[in-house]
Amino acid sequence: MRFRFAAFRVIFAAAAVFWLSAAQTAAAQSNNDPDILAAYVYRYADYYLPYAIQSSTAYKPVGTLNTMRDTGLGDEVDYAVQNAIPASQEDLRGHARKIFKPWRYQFGSDAYLDCLDWADEACKTAYARRGWNFGSGPTYHVWARTRATARAACSEVSIAFRGTVGLSGGDWYSNLSRFGSPYDDYYKQLQRNVDTIMRQIQNLDCYRRAVRKPQIVSTGHSLGAGLAQFVALATKSGGPRVAKVIAFDPSPVTGAHLVNKALLAENVQRLVIDRVYESGEVLSYARAAVQEFPQAKSRCNPQVRTVEVKAARGSMMGLHGIELLATNLADLTYNEGNPLGYRAPATLVGSCDVIYRPDSDEQLIARSGSQRLAALRRVYARSGSRRLVSNPANPAARAAVTWVGSRSSNGGPDPRLAAGPASNAFALVAGGAFGFTPLPRAE
Repeated sequence: MRFRFAAFRVIFAAAAVFWLSAAQTAAAQSNNDPDILAAYVYRYADYYLPYAIQSSTAYKPVGTLNTMRDTGLGDEVDYAVQNAIPASQEDLRGHARKIFKPWRYQFGSDAYLDCLDWADEACKTAYARRGWNFGSGPTYHVWARTRATARAACSEVSIAFRGTVGLSGGDWYSNLSRFGSPYDDYYKQLQRNVDTIMRQIQNLDCYRRAVRKPQIVSTGHSLGAGLAQFVALATKSGGPRVAKVIAFDPSPVTGAHLVNKALLAENVQRLVIDRVYESGEVLSYARAAVQEFPQAKSRCNPQVRTVEVKAARGSMMGLHGIELLATNLADLTYNEGNPLGYRAPATLVGSCDVIYRPDSDEQLIARSGSQRLAALRRVYARSGSRRLVSNPANPAARAAVTWVGSRSSNGGPDPRLAAGPASNAFALVAGGAFGFTPLPRAE
């Protein structure tokens, strides 16, 4: 069926009106809950950065990563970092490579998903009842974090989902899955294949080599963040579960309406969901108005935490880019070449029990030792002369965006120099002064 954008706009407007009238309003939360406010996010930026890089790379073809994987040289690490962080930020790229070095790409898909395993009777039954489709499917990449060599055991496996691309009919109708679309959208394709994907993960060499079974997490940006939450909600009983979701600038749609209530209740037990967003990005307003289950106010089963990053200024659409968010997270992890210490976000909050546990070497990484406080003081004393540039990934859509300090590679004038007062990620996060003041949340 040919996609007609004019017709889509009518459908989208009608669906939005229905959604806004039927969905529950998201409740505001106090600053005393487990959410991470912008003033404190620098402490955890190093933890979230690898997942932001994966979510950015999910927009790239699977075939390219398959070729790199097959060479066995780890080229996908450089490729992912270069894709997530612009060339003008080579200093940030160098730091991000060190953070992302343990990860290796395993497998993925960017094609329509009929049944990955035709021996799966449940999948065949669901496929026989499928609706119309656009010939496209959810794009995802599976990464594993290893200790040393490519053939070592892995401690964690991550499934990273791609967000919406352009005017793709399959992408946009998947965004409307909440309204009972007759299409075989990405949520439905994943629902009948998620258990096969989990079995494929279990069959990975690094997974089978591990003495302690690796944790499985899911991540993604925008639509991909909605899909990442969905796989955690929809995995069937009897196999490994997604222990944590890291959702960047997430869609309010999670696909929970497709999941059997008993299965949904089982899968949210001890689940952790971190929703990381740039303050002011377009979907933060949608999430403030409506949220499909689970709500942001959920504190146990699942434990939902919002993580606000306030490190850029610009338009709602411009602030939504994953490259912008990944670059700002990279900038928040160090000061003028000196990496800062960081903590993995707490998971045992209040009376909530959770599946996910950070690796022991991630509980506290104080790379700067006793110099950390001095380094932070230097951060907030940095000159305001560092240039601000618009996001190069989509200049037309993001021309109004300013982000972390950026300079041209040759030291000369940067043609993308943005107007307005100079600043940097740390100054924006902390309000331009040393010391932290809790900032209001966008949702």
